[in-house]
Amino acid sequence: MKNYDFNILSPFEFEMLSRDLLQLHLKVFLESFGEGADGGIDLRYSKGDLLIVQAKRYKSFSSLYANLEKEFDKVNKLKPKRYIITTSVSLSPQNKAKIRECFDPYIINDEDIFSKEDLNNLLTCYPKVERDFHKLWLSSIDILNIIFNNQINNQSRFLKDEILDKIKLYVQSDSYNEALSILKLNKYVIISGPPGIGKTTLAEMIVFNFLSEADFELIFLSDTISDVYKVFDENKRQVFLFDDFLGRNFLQNSIALNEESNIIKFINKIQKSNNKFLIFTTREYILNQAKQKFDAFDRDLSKCILDISKYSKLVKAQILYNHILYNEIPNEYVGEIIKQNYLFKIINHKNYNPRLIEVFTNNKFWKNCKPFDFPKSLIELFDKPYHIWNHVYENQITEVSRIVLNILLVSGNEISFNELFKLLKNYQEKNSFDFSCSINNHVFKLSLKELENSMIQISRINDGDFLIKYQNPSIQDFLVNYINEDKIAKSYLIKSILYLKSTLEIFNASDIISIQRINLDSSELEVLENVIIDNFDELEYKSNISMHSMPSETDLIIKKLYEIKLFFEFDNNKMNDFMKDIFIKKCYSEDITNKSICEFVGLLCGFAEIVKFDIEKIMFNISNCFWQLEDLNLLLDIKFSFEEEFEIFENENEDLLYGIYNDVAYNIYYEFKSTDDTSILRAIIDDLRIINDDFGFDTYDYRKEIEKKIEEIEEFEIPYFDGFESNDYIPKSFSIIDTNGKINKFNNEFDDINNLFKSLE
Repeated sequence: MKNYDFNILSPFEFEMLSRDLLQLHLKVFLESFGEGADGGIDLRYSKGDLLIVQAKRYKSFSSLYANLEKEFDKVNKLKPKRYIITTSVSLSPQNKAKIRECFDPYIINDEDIFSKEDLNNLLTCYPKVERDFHKLWLSSIDILNIIFNNQINNQSRFLKDEILDKIKLYVQSDSYNEALSILKLNKYVIISGPPGIGKTTLAEMIVFNFLSEADFELIFLSDTISDVYKVFDENKRQVFLFDDFLGRNFLQNSIALNEESNIIKFINKIQKSNNKFLIFTTREYILNQAKQKFDAFDRDLSKCILDISKYSKLVKAQILYNHILYNEIPNEYVGEIIKQNYLFKIINHKNYNPRLIEVFTNNKFWKNCKPFDFPKSLIELFDKPYHIWNHVYENQITEVSRIVLNILLVSGNEISFNELFKLLKNYQEKNSFDFSCSINNHVFKLSLKELENSMIQISRINDGDFLIKYQNPSIQDFLVNYINEDKIAKSYLIKSILYLKSTLEIFNASDIISIQRINLDSSELEVLENVIIDNFDELEYKSNISMHSMPSETDLIIKKLYEIKLFFEFDNNKMNDFMKDIFIKKCYSEDITNKSICEFVGLLCGFAEIVKFDIEKIMFNISNCFWQLEDLNLLLDIKFSFEEEFEIFENENEDLLYGIYNDVAYNIYYEFKSTDDTSILRAIIDDLRIINDDFGFDTYDYRKEIEKKIEEIEEFEIPYFDGFESNDYIPKSFSIIDTNGKINKFNNEFDDINNLFKSLE
């Protein structure tokens, strides 16, 4: 039996649910009106005997009955032939009898009082209505259990309470249906837009839909697309979510080798699969940068870009309405928005942003002003959105908490509890002369408790540790902006470098000012150089990029040098000489592995014009580092940078090069034994053909064997999925919901919005 809690719906949504259910149950058409208008009539049937319906969304019988007692005089004036009440409250027979007596003679019998249980019963009778009310359906206990159990299995980051909070605040816009349509057509979608517009929320709503429908498994990607191959299972129904896939780290010079081409390859793989879907989110300005920087994105992804910034005024109003409603902002505050004609000033503001509304309401900033000043405070927030965090940062948290927030900037996207504490202790040690507070484990935990759920998010991982990151990107944006104006705070961060890679990714050494990074002037850059040179040995590489095995100590040194190279771009003589001296000492090491081969070749070729290297010795040492097709391109880099030396080596060591090509070709070929997916098999053939054509290594026999397997599969395979016409793998809500059927059109959008907010007065 269904047991929905209808308080997940707003009063307006509850009224629409009542309308849709009663229309089917009573077999009549019910008129809808704006909330708060027309003498308290919610729904009406007037063709013949007058029928009036009132929808009452309350949490307890006492509050419901207190409101109903005030309604009798209105009903008595209208004198309907029949009066029906729907309510979200669970009612006993005695409760119904009391309500019927209150409205005698207009309520004919107890059956005209539809309680929580009655409405759940009607949803069982009319499942289409259930499906139309997306947030109601997703919030059901059964669906939450399915989603939650799926998350346990694949270690996603959703929790039941978080899902409920997101669903009750969510407003389904045209973007939801558009994203589903794109997914249905292309098997993947990129949800792009400005920061805070709701990209991640939209992606999560789509994911929840998948997880609740057809035994889909969620794979959550956070750092690199290469992670996906560890969990890709061609026999499972899987939906992949890559949130902020073109995030801060991606667009630095330290982008993972061929990451952009690997993303395109995976998209192609998804499109050829029968039971996989892929969802990306990214900020619009970063997507535009990526399209300029990488031709692959501009060419291959443009047809699936979705900009969700095109909210209608009504959707913007509903977002504001839901946040005000569920955060229980007092009526007198809401009333001032309408009285002073600020409603449309807020909705039409150029900086309108759901995240700002969320932060303002969740943190109860309205308590800092009087009701009359409330609308003006909201507008001031939109005029200067950073101010909301500025007030918290400067006035509401401790010094230790401010430091924790600052050092999170130089930690990458997220960091473990132990690593963050290590950073904090290092910060204290490096700035001990100016540090006014004592740091210990207890103080650190108190700080995290103070910041959790307001400015940081903490989640548990498998080994019992915790991952810590900013609650949302706007906090990071604020801190970058704040620290760019605070030279003292900036100097503290520079002096306390510990994790080299993540630190250099947030610093900007360019003459072009960046709003996403901490900009360094020439004097600050010189301090940074000295800190790196003086502390190079104790600096840690630290990267969130997953690795199958730990890199060697030499690998880590090479990776650190490469990060420095990318940051300073070989145009700094002091740093250049420092890097060169260390690299010369390590370039002949036998401990260089595949984990640093890309960085090693980058450094080697970068120093080609100023250092005389023994290429033969180096090639012997790194010959075991070439595992994949992409690695062979590094051989070409060495060949072009050291033409004469490489030609001599090539002529004298044909067997060694043959072994490299053979190993790479065999590694690619070997994959075919573990799959019957013809799309994967054809991709393997393409890779083998590249080795054949570009490197002169004969792969004909390998390709012929794979082609034979494809023929056998296609000859005997019985298709288990008949394209997108089948519903086996596509959630039912892929059928586009007609939102016009859910919300009656009033006179115009202006009236719609005003009527919506009158119910909050």
